[in-house]
Amino acid sequence: MFKKILPMTLLLLITLTHAGLTTALANDLAHVKQHTKVIKGIQQVMLEHYVFVDKAQQLNQHLDQLIETQYFDGYIEPQAFAKALTKEMRRFAKDKHISVRPPRTRNATADLSQTPKTSLFDQHLQNLMQFRHGGFGDVKFFDGNVGYFRLDGFRREDKLQIDPLMAYLATADAVIVDLRKNGGGGDIVNYLSSYFLPENIILTSTYTRKTNHTKHTTTVQVNGRKRLDVPLFILTSNRTFSAAEAFAYSLQARKRATIIGEVTGGGAHPITGKPLPHGFGLIVPYARSINPITKTNWQDVGVIPDIEVTADKALEKAKEVAKARATQYREKPFNQLEALLEKPTLSAAEEKNVYQRLKVMLARHHLESFMVNGLAYQYKMSGNLTAALAMFKANIRLLPNDPNAFDSYGEALAENAEYDKALFYYKQAVLLATKQQDKQLQRYQTNLANFKAKL
Repeated sequence: MFKKILPMTLLLLITLTHAGLTTALANDLAHVKQHTKVIKGIQQVMLEHYVFVDKAQQLNQHLDQLIETQYFDGYIEPQAFAKALTKEMRRFAKDKHISVRPPRTRNATADLSQTPKTSLFDQHLQNLMQFRHGGFGDVKFFDGNVGYFRLDGFRREDKLQIDPLMAYLATADAVIVDLRKNGGGGDIVNYLSSYFLPENIILTSTYTRKTNHTKHTTTVQVNGRKRLDVPLFILTSNRTFSAAEAFAYSLQARKRATIIGEVTGGGAHPITGKPLPHGFGLIVPYARSINPITKTNWQDVGVIPDIEVTADKALEKAKEVAKARATQYREKPFNQLEALLEKPTLSAAEEKNVYQRLKVMLARHHLESFMVNGLAYQYKMSGNLTAALAMFKANIRLLPNDPNAFDSYGEALAENAEYDKALFYYKQAVLLATKQQDKQLQRYQTNLANFKAKL
């Protein structure tokens, strides 16, 4: 009896083993076939859209060789296959923007009982805070009136935060932008760049091979005060990539910013997403960036820092350099103004220069408007009437609707025996104060009356 059962058992085991091997073989063939179809889809997208057609052709030939050698056959899971394919394509093409995305999956086995329960309202508030925070990190001032902010990504929605950020930093005498953790993102790079450059300046051009079209991206009008001459420093690391590199590269090319840190990642080309078979997707660079100054870009070479230090030391180095530059930035117009006002006489051109220096200092908030009149009186009281007259005259241009500016200038003109001019400005002070129902109207009328009595 035992002898009869044994062969039947062996037969059953052999049959089951054969069935298992057959199933495994079928599964292997299925995923190999799927891999091949995905790769063929990639090859078609690359030929149609990749920025360099010759490199696309070379890469496609390389992928064919990998299929023949069964290079990807051991990668059964979609995530592992996508990762291996991405790595090989990036290595061959020397393009870190290329990325194969696996199909989206839902984790159906997650233990929801272990997940803390939150209301829909709490979840909404958490999402809202994350949305409002965007890519912005720390915002602060360092010693020497150096403004600083960290930006870890460029999102389209972050434009809502740039205006209040730049308003907060409006009084900074130097600005540090920290992009060491910034991997790129959307097109708000253009808007942020526009705060540091004049309008309608070409930042970059993009040439799309498929359409044979070149698009120019220019600076735009901003909803705040531009900082066209404030010392600007940008911190980089080898993680700084794509749009963050575009920001640094464009400003460096125009000698508008000093880059401090490490050579960046080297991804210059704009990207787009394309679907592939079996739910996979391909991120493919479809256009070539061209800087109007360098006539090239930072692809594969990165943005080269002006001051090269390791990423962890970049901020301390920037604080040191920025503090010195902030002092120069702050003191230069004061020194220029002081040199002008020490002259015994001033030409019309030099008087105009006094106005220009004061205008710069007011724009930078190194002076407040009420301080100009007080500074002019200090020169007058020290006996330097020439300087006082130039200051009072400039203040008229700076504050054309201020009765006090006209009254003060009239007083200085009277002391300089320029009586006809003095009378005119005294009258203008009264006229403006009357129109504005100024509380100091009676004082201006008294000053005018006293001046007339002395004539």
